[in-house]
Amino acid sequence: MARPRRFRKLASIAALGFLTAGGAAAQDAAAGIATGPVAIRSHQLLVPHELAGSGIDPEVQIRVEIDAAGAVSQVEVLAIEPSSEFDDLLRFQVERSVGAWRYGPARDREGNAVTSTLSWRMKFQSPEEERNAPTRRRFDPQLDVLVSAGALPSPMPQPTLTERVRVLNRTIEVAEKYIDDEHRKRRETDRFILISDADDESTVEVLAGNMEAVFRILHELFDPHIEPLPARLKVVVYLFSSRDRLRRLQEELGGRLPGAGFYHSPGLLAFHQEVRYFDELLHTMLHEAFHAFSDTYLTGPGSDLPRWAEEGMAEYFGNSKIERGVLIPGAVDRGRYALSHGGRGPVRLQSLTTWNLEEAQAALRKGEAPEIADLMEATADTFYGKRAQHYYSFSWLLTHFLHHGRDDWESGQFFARMLLYLAEGYPSRDAFEAVFQTTPAEIQAEFERYVRGL
Repeated sequence: MARPRRFRKLASIAALGFLTAGGAAAQDAAAGIATGPVAIRSHQLLVPHELAGSGIDPEVQIRVEIDAAGAVSQVEVLAIEPSSEFDDLLRFQVERSVGAWRYGPARDREGNAVTSTLSWRMKFQSPEEERNAPTRRRFDPQLDVLVSAGALPSPMPQPTLTERVRVLNRTIEVAEKYIDDEHRKRRETDRFILISDADDESTVEVLAGNMEAVFRILHELFDPHIEPLPARLKVVVYLFSSRDRLRRLQEELGGRLPGAGFYHSPGLLAFHQEVRYFDELLHTMLHEAFHAFSDTYLTGPGSDLPRWAEEGMAEYFGNSKIERGVLIPGAVDRGRYALSHGGRGPVRLQSLTTWNLEEAQAALRKGEAPEIADLMEATADTFYGKRAQHYYSFSWLLTHFLHHGRDDWESGQFFARMLLYLAEGYPSRDAFEAVFQTTPAEIQAEFERYVRGL
């Protein structure tokens, strides 16, 4: 099986990093490595506050050993310049920070994950520089070489915190036009600012508790695999008493599809109360809350997960079972309403399977179902166009398949590992092939059997 295109391109460039790791031993190790390692999760080194006013601008030479799982197994500080009385403190800072980095592991010519060693120089950044910098995860300096060599795409310019605040404030001004001032209520929590014009005084309190609970669940699920980005803004949530107020807001903001709620980046969630079924709002909240969580903690400003992964994950949570107040991700919520994205709105059915799966299975029989490659490569116009329901449904089913389709995928957290690559901007096909060690075409038939068997 051919290795993913990007990872083949990384080989000759990454080898340069290994050969600088020091002497014949590093060269012997490099000789058996065909690709990688590639930084997935890293942190900027920050100058300890104890150095404030010292005039010291430290730079370190470090060597890092990476195990076959991509975790940092050892950090060695080779040099600190300029040397000072703070060397022990700086060494501790480096070992703690770099020790938490995560890599896509190096692989040999047979595609097996292997250990590897990297060495480079790195400067500390002041806390003030960190606060003013755009919010994003930072790759290690080697990736700058990969980007300039064309092996990785250049990152999109990241909006600053000031720019994001400005955009969010403009969006809030628009939303406020549609709130009934006589019934306006406001509540603030650790993560949210909540505003509602519901008649019931307790509604905004219930909404606050629900939103905090949803984000707490998402943090529990994702934090062990993807370190959350720092949340520099609270998410603003509007709950309108009428469907029409939400619709007019969505139209003014340029929303694509009508529904019971939506997320608008950066940082605004909006819902309405005029739902047909009592649980409709809760499940819409789960779907849209994932979009807010993804934008805030997973991808960072100016970045997005691929559409199929973003919408597939939102559907995965939105259609999951809730039992005694506990969300069970991936467990189909049978007997409740199902999310519909064809303009019809949510529909009450005997079972989610009867609606979503039968529609998907019918599309497979008729040859109308988008294939995995179609989902990964669809443009916005295609994904959200006249076949939107198929693209939403099969994105959800693909997400479910990649979570639960094989025992080793589920136990090995394959999807979570792929999400690390996707969150850092890797194309879907490259991320998928790197983690699952197969291609969309090779696994298409198995995916279709999985859909038919659900």
